[in-house]
Amino acid sequence: MSVSNGWVMSDPEDEARLYLQVGSQEIDLKGTMREVNDEWIRIKDQDTWASALSKIRIARQEAIDASVEAMAKQGIPESGSAFNRLIDNCGIHKTADIILAAVHFLRSVEKQNDSPPRVVKRLLISTGRWTEEEIEKWNISLYVNRMIEGGAGMGKSSLLTYPPGTDKNRYAILTDAGIDHLERLSA
Repeated sequence: MSVSNGWVMSDPEDEARLYLQVGSQEIDLKGTMREVNDEWIRIKDQDTWASALSKIRIARQEAIDASVEAMAKQGIPESGSAFNRLIDNCGIHKTADIILAAVHFLRSVEKQNDSPPRVVKRLLISTGRWTEEEIEKWNISLYVNRMIEGGAGMGKSSLLTYPPGTDKNRYAILTDAGIDHLERLSA
């Protein structure tokens, strides 16, 4: 049996279940994988479900905007405040996990083409959680190298990798294992 995107699966003909609750709307689907998938497609195309998702997106954006505004009043740059919220909301505390999340944030949220250690450092300092002196002790390059190497011979997957044609830390991107690791932390 495996879990993928919230689905519990073992075989297309085995029992499957999808349970969602959004506000007062509740969806509880049971049956074969095919039956549940077909019913989910039918439900998500309905106006009431699309409306509920739209309301969630609007409420989420309003919360982000209010938080960004509050952090700006405190003198914390927008990207620093957004990243600060991310690590708070996901409960990320270990140095390596914070650096991995910072690389992910810079590449996926900020849409930067590269994330050299000095840019990661600047993001971390901009949160207001750590001083430059504290971040300097972290040796970001060493952490990135270790996440690229993975468990080298210990059966652990690399959390970061180089895109084709590059071999510098500044271009490191998250592997599927790295994304899965962050998702587990935020669960």
